[in-house]
Amino acid sequence: MEDYRFGRTLSRAFTLVRGGLPTVGVFLLILQVISTVLSYIVQSQLASSLRQTVAGGAAAPAALFGSVWYWLSVVGSLVLGVVVYTGSIHGYLAVERRAPVSVADCFTFGLAKFLPGLGLMILWILGVGLGWILLLVPGLILITMWSAALPALVGEDCSVTESFGRSRALTKGYRWPIFGTLLMGLLIMYAPLVVFGGLIFGSSATLLAGQALSPAFYLVTLVYGWAAGMFISALMTSIYLDCRLAKEGATSGHITDVFS
Repeated sequence: MEDYRFGRTLSRAFTLVRGGLPTVGVFLLILQVISTVLSYIVQSQLASSLRQTVAGGAAAPAALFGSVWYWLSVVGSLVLGVVVYTGSIHGYLAVERRAPVSVADCFTFGLAKFLPGLGLMILWILGVGLGWILLLVPGLILITMWSAALPALVGEDCSVTESFGRSRALTKGYRWPIFGTLLMGLLIMYAPLVVFGGLIFGSSATLLAGQALSPAFYLVTLVYGWAAGMFISALMTSIYLDCRLAKEGATSGHITDVFS
């Protein structure tokens, strides 16, 4: 039995990203292209709607949150996010087991797990969001405690409630190093914002002014979203795998039977 290792978890995450490029990487690239195209359509309509609403005397922030196009973008992001993470985690678990997996397998699994994945993500967002609203610390605790919930749902065919319980059990005793892993992952993932921060953060002001976003914004969004999606999914998968290794001595050959 081994302990949870911060460095091993990060190293495995990058290994999964490299190993999954021909399958998970292509799967995520297709979904990111779809997301970017839909984002272009929705945000173009949103910019037009904001111009009309602000011209009528409404405050820009109120016009933004009152627009049906804004909420369509939120719902669309959530729906695509479910397929992105369930399908990619399935793919990365297969990569870890050296089991055959294809782009089509990722799509099939992501769609098959859509409803439980959606339920888990909504509950996760509500729980963590409430924790952040009440106090910062409960939100951070829940993020750490539930970091293995989605991989448990995917890899062990747990129900939504069982996945949260499974994650609590797997992370117990390792939450400080897991928190450190998540913090380091956050720094790695958002490091590009130092370079592209002006372009990305300037998008909100552009929309509030009722102006269409530039092609450069969508190109950066596509590339960054694709890379971030691969890394986040791989990191969640790696945290789950290392917790199983530490708690149960599970190796890549004993992760799950759902591929059999």
